[in-house]
Amino acid sequence: MTSQKHPNEKRHGKSHRDGDAAVPPPPDGGYGWVVVFASFICNMMIDGISYCAGIFLESLKDYYHEEEAKVSWVGSILTGVTMCLGPVVSVVANKFGCRASCMAGALVAGASFAVCIFSPTVEVLMLTYGVGGGIGFGLMYVPAVVCVGYYFESKRSLATGIAVCGSGVGTIVIAPLAKYLLELYGWKGANLALAAMCFGCVVMGFAMKPIEYKQREEKTVTMIYQNGNGLMQNDEKKSYTSLGDISASRHSIASNKSKKSNVLPPLSRQDVLYSGSIRNLKEFQSQKSLQDFRQSMLSIPKAKRDYAGGCSRMLKELVDVELMKDPVFITIALSNFLGFVGLYVPFVYIGGAAKEDGVDELKRPLLISIIGISNTVGRIVCGFIGDMPKVNTLLVNNICLLVLGISMGAMAFCHAFYSYAIAAFIYGTAMSGFISLTSILLVEFLGLEKLTNAFGNLILFRGTGSLLGPPLAGFIIKSSGYMQCFLAGCAFFAVSAGISFAIPFVQRTKLKKLEVEVDDSLTPVNLSKCIESSAV
Repeated sequence: MTSQKHPNEKRHGKSHRDGDAAVPPPPDGGYGWVVVFASFICNMMIDGISYCAGIFLESLKDYYHEEEAKVSWVGSILTGVTMCLGPVVSVVANKFGCRASCMAGALVAGASFAVCIFSPTVEVLMLTYGVGGGIGFGLMYVPAVVCVGYYFESKRSLATGIAVCGSGVGTIVIAPLAKYLLELYGWKGANLALAAMCFGCVVMGFAMKPIEYKQREEKTVTMIYQNGNGLMQNDEKKSYTSLGDISASRHSIASNKSKKSNVLPPLSRQDVLYSGSIRNLKEFQSQKSLQDFRQSMLSIPKAKRDYAGGCSRMLKELVDVELMKDPVFITIALSNFLGFVGLYVPFVYIGGAAKEDGVDELKRPLLISIIGISNTVGRIVCGFIGDMPKVNTLLVNNICLLVLGISMGAMAFCHAFYSYAIAAFIYGTAMSGFISLTSILLVEFLGLEKLTNAFGNLILFRGTGSLLGPPLAGFIIKSSGYMQCFLAGCAFFAVSAGISFAIPFVQRTKLKKLEVEVDDSLTPVNLSKCIESSAV
């Protein structure tokens, strides 16, 4: 981004004025672990509540006297809105900070779950619980993902792995808790309790404070050699001190006008969403030092232009229309869309299928918890896999998709608690790989410079898939039964895996097409110009 200062620069009288050249590193520990804990709790609440939507299905059916397929829209809208809001929330978080976004989201989610108990119809419940809760969770989800990468660099893979484990822990804890509250207070009382837990996430959002760096202006003396005479000249030089506490930096600004406090926008780094080890990135390997890599990742001037041009410009960059023309991205997105159509089906309907097979009422919520346990363990394992430089992450991702399909297909033939539990454990393990390796795959096939844009576009496809999946499954259950529902989910995962296996072929075809276009552009006139310019 900025040129490096040459060792002999001072002797030649070139005083370096580019402040960006000394932007300090992220804490990589210390207060960053508080942020990891806050992200962990937010992930626990978001996914824990989203995954336990099936717990309330029977109660809502009985209360509103509606069909299963219609009631399932409530939970689907919650997860769909959460994901589809990703690009919009990225703009909000980048402009107002992760702290403000997460705190606002916790308030909106808590208020939505509290108000939803007054919904007179399922349609109103879709708006209050689904749309309102989805907006709140969306405002929490992006900061929970971004903030960890914002605070960590060399330890990012470990920190991210711990934070996303909150998803699995939430599934383990909240599913049986929701069932207990449901039996004790009914679905309305249970939702009030969940609302109170969401309000508690305001504290977690407050913990996501922005990183500030101080820009200090100080007088320096530069020696200029001119005609053999040394002349003294006063010159101002900007340098940066270490990261400071927000309140302390405010006091220093008030007491010393020569210091300025600046805040790095959460999405100012191209690699902030990358969950693997940065040492595996070719961009890191091509740099001489970690500081050089850090500088190459910063895009502060671009962020400043976005502020000047308003949020609409940044939103256009996050939802990159050009990516929609990239055949490699379209292949990845289509695979993810189909995968997410089936992903949430067991969370919503495995309890109903187990009930039909006579599984004890107290054991049914444990099936969702088992998915959460294996998902947590799987995310830790996938964190280590993602750090390995020679592992074929696409192959791991595709195997996970196939295993997801096989385990969901197996649920169609389960008739006892233990058989359901085994299928659920395998499903949760495979699910962790499918989710955890996303950023690594995007970087591998699209490049690090497109990671933020590709991630924003991809969650739109994922959100749409999760929105349509459970209602479609509910329709199949109504017409054919649970067996056909799980077999249909198996088919979606199989097609998703097949498309994903085609990604390398699509990439090779794309590269060959680009080579042909380059060759065609080298006309005799252009070729002679290239030869002349290279000779000069």
